[in-house]
Amino acid sequence: MRDAAAPWAGWKALGVPEFSQVPVGALSDSPLEVWATALLHEARSELDDLCGDLLIECYDEPTPSAGTEPAFSAQVPLGPGT
Repeated sequence: MRDAAAPWAGWKALGVPEFSQVPVGALSDSPLEVWATALLHEARSELDDLCGDLLIECYDEPTPSAGTEPAFSAQVPLGPGT
């Protein structure tokens, strides 16, 4: 997880833009945590040729400022055999 002193030190955003909105309707039948966890596991299988960790953070605002705590945060390891 992130360190408060250096929130994203060592983390690199994949894709552009760095922040993207949860798709319309994605939360109509499940809570944010369920959607984000499913997205993480789907991405994990698609990125199985990479090594490291995949972090997802969901915020209540579209462009969070430095120091804003996520509403939900989770990470999974990437790489062969994980």
